[in-house]
Amino acid sequence: MATTQPNPLPDGRSRVKISKPGDLIAALPALLGFRPHRSLIAVCLGGDPTVVQCVMRQDLPRGVVTADDSFGLEHIAGVCAQAGAEAVVTVVVDDRYGEAAAASNDVFVDHFVDCLDEVGIAAIAVHATTALVAGRRWWSLAGDSAGGLLPDPRASRVAVAQVLRGRPILESRDQLVDVLAPLHRREQRALGRLLALARHPASGHRSDREQLEFVLVRIAAMESTGHLTDNEIAALSVALERVPVRDSVLGLALTDAADVAEQVWITLARALPGRARAEPAALLGFSAYVRGNGPLAGIALAAALDADPEHRLAGLLDMALRHGLQPSAIVDLAETGRDSAADLGVTLPPVAPT
Repeated sequence: MATTQPNPLPDGRSRVKISKPGDLIAALPALLGFRPHRSLIAVCLGGDPTVVQCVMRQDLPRGVVTADDSFGLEHIAGVCAQAGAEAVVTVVVDDRYGEAAAASNDVFVDHFVDCLDEVGIAAIAVHATTALVAGRRWWSLAGDSAGGLLPDPRASRVAVAQVLRGRPILESRDQLVDVLAPLHRREQRALGRLLALARHPASGHRSDREQLEFVLVRIAAMESTGHLTDNEIAALSVALERVPVRDSVLGLALTDAADVAEQVWITLARALPGRARAEPAALLGFSAYVRGNGPLAGIALAAALDADPEHRLAGLLDMALRHGLQPSAIVDLAETGRDSAADLGVTLPPVAPT
C-alpha cells in the first residue's frame, strides 16, 4: 500500500529560497519533520516562487508501479491544486539509484508530471539524490545540467528554526511512528483495570469544571516531573471522555503549554488500551496539525481512527489533512476550545505570540 503524506504548513507558507535547488532539497527533512527515504516529495509553490505552501510525500514503488501508487500520485496532485499551487518542485530520494530496483522511478515521476498537468500545475523542476545528507550529490531528472552537492540539512535555515521551536528532526518516518507505539499488552491490560476502577461510581464524581482543572494541573506537573503515574493516566482518560473537557483542551494548542500537553497526549495514547487511546491520539493529531506538523498529525489521527473508527473529531481532522487544508482552516476549533473552558469557569493559559 502506498503511503501518501500531506504537510500543509502554518499559515500556508514557509519561506525557502529556491533559486538554489540544493538549499531547497536540504530543507526537506525540516519541512517534513524527518529524513525521508525512498520517497517522492512534492513541494508546492504559490505565486511567490520563494514560498512553500505545502509539502507532500509518497513512498516510491517497490518495482512495477501499482494502481495504489498511481492513486497516491493523483491524490497529491489534487491536494496541490486545492492548496492553490501554481508550480511544483519534485524531489526523488532513493538509495537504490544505479540498481534495477530504481528502474521504475522514471515511470513514476513521468506519471506524476502528467497528474500535475491534468490539474493545471507546472512541474518546474525534478531533482534526485540518493540521500539527504551533507555532501551527497543531487542531479536533475528533467534532462538539464542542474546538479551539485547538498549542504548540511541540519544547518538549513528551516532546520534551525524547527530546532529552536523544540521540534527535533527525526532520522526516518519509522521513528515518527514509534512516537505513538503502544506499550506492551501486559502494561495496557493493567491500565485497563485501573481505567475500569476510575470509571466506577465509587470513585466519586467530578464536575466538568473539576475534571478540566485536574487535566490542567496534571499537564503543568508533567512539565516539571516528565512522568505520569498509572492512576493519573487512568484518571486523565476518564476526564477526557467528557466532551466539554475534551473540547476545552483543544485550546491548549495555541498556548505555550502546547508542547507539554502533546507529551501528555502521547503518554496516554501509548499507555491506554483499545478505544480509550482514541481521545488522546485525536488531541495530539489536532495540536500537531494546527501547529504545522502534518506528518505527526497524520500518524496520530490514524492511531485514533484505528482505536475508534467512528471517532468524529479524528475523522474530520483526518479528512481535512488528507485534502491539504491549511492549519488556519482548523484554528477556530482551538478558539472554540477556549470559549468552552470559559463556559466552565476555567481560564486557559494565554495564546502564545506567533
